Amino acid sequence: MTRRRALALVFGALVAVFVIGSAFAITSTRNQLLDNIDDNLANQLELNAQVLNSFTPDALDEIDVRNSPLAITVVDEFGQIVIDLPAGPITDPEPPPDLPPSRIIDRSGTTFTVDGTDDGPKYRVAVDRLDNGSHLAVSAPLDEVNETLRVLGRTLFITLVSMMVVLGAIFWLLLRASLRPYDELVDTAEAIADGDMDRRAVQTTPDPDIARLTSSLNTMLDRLQASFEERQRAEDRVKQFAADASHELRTPLTTIAGYSEVYLSGAATDSESVHKQMTRINSEANRMGRLVNDLLALARLDQGRGLEFHPVEIGSLVADVVTDAQAIDPAHALSYVSSADEERVSGDRDALQQVFVNLVANTAVHAPGSNVDVAVTAQNGVVTITVADDGPGMSTEVAASVFDRFFRAEGPRATSARGSGLGLSIVAAIVEAHGGTITAESELGTGSTFTVVLPTLPPS
Repeated sequence: MTRRRALALVFGALVAVFVIGSAFAITSTRNQLLDNIDDNLANQLELNAQVLNSFTPDALDEIDVRNSPLAITVVDEFGQIVIDLPAGPITDPEPPPDLPPSRIIDRSGTTFTVDGTDDGPKYRVAVDRLDNGSHLAVSAPLDEVNETLRVLGRTLFITLVSMMVVLGAIFWLLLRASLRPYDELVDTAEAIADGDMDRRAVQTTPDPDIARLTSSLNTMLDRLQASFEERQRAEDRVKQFAADASHELRTPLTTIAGYSEVYLSGAATDSESVHKQMTRINSEANRMGRLVNDLLALARLDQGRGLEFHPVEIGSLVADVVTDAQAIDPAHALSYVSSADEERVSGDRDALQQVFVNLVANTAVHAPGSNVDVAVTAQNGVVTITVADDGPGMSTEVAASVFDRFFRAEGPRATSARGSGLGLSIVAAIVEAHGGTITAESELGTGSTFTVVLPTLPPS
């Protein structure tokens, strides 16, 4: 519709311009022809007046009637027509003009146009007064002028139609060529709307505007695709999270239900069996409680709730974590180095403390007996905290997944301790909630390094 509207506007403008030009040309031609006729009438009026003035009134009847392209009429001073010669050949004269004597007398000295009689042509009339008081009217038929104007109008109309056909074909081809890049963009958009998210617009013209539009469209499509893929990954994570949570909760619930049924069935009669069953029920309940608390913590972090931000001296906080870990387990070989004791971050002190407590505790669980180096450095507006051990390490694939929810390592770093698989997920969620990043680097047999990067506050 837009293309047809554009063509209609172009053709409408061309037709309007051509019609106005044609009307001007026809009017100018008509005026020019009338000017020529008026000049000829003036000459003929003067010549005929000279002839008629040389005759006496009695001799007017002796004037030889001849073939003349002009009609000549003489009206005497009493308003009587004394000479009335038609235009054209004697054998086939033109119908006379509608020119009563009174009009000839009234319009003396002027040139004007009158209708013909008997469907004859219009006439251009020039009137003058003779010396004897009579009035001479010389009339030229306008049939040739009208025919010339009809031919000119017909020619202009044919020219207009031909021009519209030729220009229409040219404009259509040019418009198709100029709109082809836009058509390709529309095809791309329709393909994407149909689900082909990998479709991209192709630059087929050197036009800078088209190139900029194509680039912008592809950039937008890349971002949309990335957004859709991230949304799909988020949905997959939610589904996996729900499935894993259901699985993790099912195990302690099944255990609790099983021991409860054994007790209720009366199978355990002695106090030792009852105590064992109650102990297992309590253990699984505690385990389920820890799992539920971890799930609630992750849910609050995902929703951005549960954190109170205040300035925190990060070096002092990490130093306290290392000191506490050494006090709890003196055999834990920990070293601490800091060059950023005065650096502060905006965060929740308890949550940040949980991050580093978990990272240090993991080295004791998954790399027992190893040396652990904790370092704090600051540069370019960020503070970097590393927790590195020289334990058994883990593969690159495992290191890339340690922050996934419910992930448990297999291989040298795996232990007999059955955790919920949410500890490092909570650590990562807390770091991200503080605008930071956490990464894990490791190789089998070379130890592991966890790196936390947090933005610092400007000096107070």
